[in-house]
Amino acid sequence: MVLNKRIISIFIVFYILTACDGTLGGFDTIKFFTSKNELNEAINNLYVNHSEYKVPNELEKFNNWKKSGYDFLEAYTFYFDKNPKEFYYVSFVGDDETFRDTTHVDIAIRSVFIIDKKKWLKEEDFNEEEKIRIQKRFKDEIISKLEEYTKTKSEDLNE
Repeated sequence: MVLNKRIISIFIVFYILTACDGTLGGFDTIKFFTSKNELNEAINNLYVNHSEYKVPNELEKFNNWKKSGYDFLEAYTFYFDKNPKEFYYVSFVGDDETFRDTTHVDIAIRSVFIIDKKKWLKEEDFNEEEKIRIQKRFKDEIISKLEEYTKTKSEDLNE
């Protein structure tokens, strides 16, 4: 019986995510013209070369997505120390079949943690000006570096 409830819970979470085009919060989906493995490698290189984007140990307790039932998502968290201090929960968009395509892979911000509020917020919780600021910061500080590492240009699928 417990197993059935767990399976039903997983199915409901999966349905909610896929019904929303694979995003929790609806921030822009960014397409990279490379494989998922290459983008994973680029993200790992970014963490090595720019450790400032890693969530500091004292804030790691808020990086609790796995405990919240999202451990099935392959995701990364990017920390920003300059005001406004925040971190972004970013994951791949798609399913196993999509990820087998080695010509491109999509990622998107799923949620933003506001450090002053100690709270995770979804895209719908922000006004338009804040949404633009968040997406610009992500593109300027993270996407631009990933483009360098993958030697590709990305495409914003929402523009």
